Amino acid sequence: MIGGLSLLSGVLLGLCAADAPHAGWMAAALLCAGIVGLTRLRRRAPWRCASFLLLGAALSSQAAVEWRALRIDPAAADERVLVEGRVLDVPTRAGAELRFDAEVRVIGREDSRPRRARLVWRDPPATPRVGERWRWLVRLAPLAETRNFDGADIERLAFRDRVHVAGRVLPAKLNSRLALAQASIDTARARIAARIDDSVADPDAAALLVALAVGLTDRMSLDQWRVFNATGTTHLVAISGLHVTMFALVAFALARRLWRRLALRTFVARETFAGLLGLAAAGGYSLLAGFSVPAQRTWLMLAVFAFARFAARHVGAGQVWSLALCAVLLLDPLAPLAAGFWLSFMAVGVLLIASSSSAWAWKPGPGAMAREAIRLQIAVMLALAPLTFAVFDSVSIGGLAVNLVAIPFVSLLLVPLVLAGAVLALAFPGFDVPFFALAAWAYDASWPALVWAADLPAARWDVSAPAWWFLCALPAVGVGLWRWPGGLRLSAACLVLPLLFAPSRMPEPGVVRLRVLDAGRGSAALVVTATQVLLFDTGDGWNTSGTRIRQFALPALDALGRSRVDLLVLPTLTPDRAAGAAWLAHERTLGLVRVGGGWPASSLPAERCADGNFRRDGVTFEFLVHGRYCVLRVVAGGRAILLAGDLDLVAERALVARLPAGALASDVVVLSRQASSVGSSRQWIEATAPPSGPRWAIGTGGIELSAARRAALERWRRAGSVVLDTRLEGAMDLTIGTRDVFVERARRARYPFAWRRSS
Repeated sequence: MIGGLSLLSGVLLGLCAADAPHAGWMAAALLCAGIVGLTRLRRRAPWRCASFLLLGAALSSQAAVEWRALRIDPAAADERVLVEGRVLDVPTRAGAELRFDAEVRVIGREDSRPRRARLVWRDPPATPRVGERWRWLVRLAPLAETRNFDGADIERLAFRDRVHVAGRVLPAKLNSRLALAQASIDTARARIAARIDDSVADPDAAALLVALAVGLTDRMSLDQWRVFNATGTTHLVAISGLHVTMFALVAFALARRLWRRLALRTFVARETFAGLLGLAAAGGYSLLAGFSVPAQRTWLMLAVFAFARFAARHVGAGQVWSLALCAVLLLDPLAPLAAGFWLSFMAVGVLLIASSSSAWAWKPGPGAMAREAIRLQIAVMLALAPLTFAVFDSVSIGGLAVNLVAIPFVSLLLVPLVLAGAVLALAFPGFDVPFFALAAWAYDASWPALVWAADLPAARWDVSAPAWWFLCALPAVGVGLWRWPGGLRLSAACLVLPLLFAPSRMPEPGVVRLRVLDAGRGSAALVVTATQVLLFDTGDGWNTSGTRIRQFALPALDALGRSRVDLLVLPTLTPDRAAGAAWLAHERTLGLVRVGGGWPASSLPAERCADGNFRRDGVTFEFLVHGRYCVLRVVAGGRAILLAGDLDLVAERALVARLPAGALASDVVVLSRQASSVGSSRQWIEATAPPSGPRWAIGTGGIELSAARRAALERWRRAGSVVLDTRLEGAMDLTIGTRDVFVERARRARYPFAWRRSS
């Protein structure tokens, strides 16, 4: 086990030091590891651990070097190139857009090495299929177009998946299919997914069956993910290690019976035949799942155990775990960047410790199996709680009870039905329909109970633990699992107390925290007081269909530990903003919506934005309206924030003329019209100047580095304002109401090796 942990430590060390020069020390690390491995030094544990450490550091550093060498410079964004390549995965649809990865070569460039490209194609005339070769006209884009404090780190995900370039396929006659796909495991996965879609009418049921059959989880709805996360059953959605293990056991049992009928006694022993067939079946299922980390880990463990048994050698559980860990890291040194890697190996390690400890020893008797299952489930839940808090800022409280029913239901009923249908879909299309239909019926019958469990008030515990808490959590987990006296193990539970009395992440009364989100070409800002959360705009741009709320606003709310938005302000009403408001009301609790120009009809608690003000937590909120435009001014501690919304030049001048002098003076101004030249008139800039001190002008959304944007921002600079641009600097976090205005910016790490984006 020490070897596997040493290799993992080396991989992490290499990722952390990935900004350092590589060539020299990587060669030295490989040389030292080779010397230890080829000499007698390998017999000494310290030297052996050092060699694994150096090997891991060299492997991860080499992966980072290769990625940087192939990545296209972000400065090439908006450049149009002609590429030829092969579709690598099953395309997924998001509205009118098709998203997929392809291995491409840029035509006409000296460097024609193959690169992995993440492409978006809107309204394609023909749907590309996995394995096909195409030619595309592509407009290059940065790997990460937005930078926020919370939410998914797109650039880190691209690095983990070894994506070197992103782009959008442009409408052109040059786009054409060059060759059809050849038979492969990916084409088989696509065929099975298509058969499920054709056989199951309910899209949610079809999405779950596709996830269980071929590991494609992108079709799952937001409501499904919400329910699975709240009930702690996310690990059952995709093909997990439990499913692979059970499939291997079934194949092993069938192979033993088949051995008798085939009269293979003179050629191969029964156990060897059964083991090889079971291992091959589990490997096929893992490949069908896309060979994800949990599937890799499980299959490698089964392989180590099987071959050790064939060789009549005893291999301990710790050795199996360590060998599987080494194999996964050697196959993919970037695997630790995925949360599934840690959750998968930690869960197995906890099961090994818990099952081998006398505190969890098997005690025969009535209900012994049920008691043992509950004990192991408690052990896994408690041990993974710190890691779950670190990755997701939440843990499922009801997961223990739900998993006791969900695990056998999914593993013993749904998965066998889905696998039988998948095999028939490939071998005898048409005979698969009854199996998929029965699996869909079982899902539909069980879904209401799962939703009820997810909607319980205490189903999920959301909390953002401080860094020091995790340092204490690791030894506490060890105390709770190891063979210590019961009272001492129980004392480890006291670690929960700091989380129960964690200080609020909301500001003090009289203070306002303004978080201006980087929503791409849209605009959105959270205004937070001691007890209230206000969201100004949804971040949506043209034809985004409300998806920006889910991508940017919801993670920011979760980071605050809030599930309620007290007030949503829409500067003007557009279809995309209306869709965003609907998303927010569906995913979180929404108190009130104020809309510039009004909302003709809605089931949401919406009202027309009108002149007026109200006071909460020592902070004044003032609404200013001109026609269909709604503007918000927030005053705290003698300082003011002005969110200009969609005001154009005419509306700005009219509002300045209507209001008394000084009524618009603000220390922070979020520019109107996504910082374009349609707004930011000279009169507006002069009227919003504060009586003393600097003024921060924040440009959001719009087209990055466009001439009109540069002209508008330059007008604010000439007026003496400190200009900030979310398109260049990412999200902004400002604290107002104190003597000074504190500004924090979401900076992009040079290379995305950390778990969370630095700030």
